Amino acid sequence: MNKLLFAAALSTLLVPVTFAGMYDQPYAIVESGDASELRKEARIAISRIDGKSPRNPRKSDPLAPGKHTIAVHFESARGVFRPTLLDVEMDLEACTRYRIVAQYEVKTGGDWKPKVYAEPIGECHKKFKK
Repeated sequence: MNKLLFAAALSTLLVPVTFAGMYDQPYAIVESGDASELRKEARIAISRIDGKSPRNPRKSDPLAPGKHTIAVHFESARGVFRPTLLDVEMDLEACTRYRIVAQYEVKTGGDWKPKVYAEPIGECHKKFKK
């Protein structure tokens, strides 16, 4: 019984260590940006990051800085846009959040292109850029 209790206590102490790894080094985040009628921009979904599906199609887990291929998907009930899936090659910088939107000419369909906005991640800069 004591061995079982000890094993249970030890496992609860080790759990935070295993999940802390994503934020232990400088990182970047890629996410879907906000829609804007004025700028003719719409939200996208992140389909794949380096060939793997993300847990959340709106936001990536922390990514290591460097080159990544982000597959973005865009559809609208207002019209048919082509292509629906597009690969975006990105060179991610440390401590930076990237927001991707679909930029279109006509909201009822046609062609679109991805537009990327970058902004610093304050807590990452504070932690790693001393």
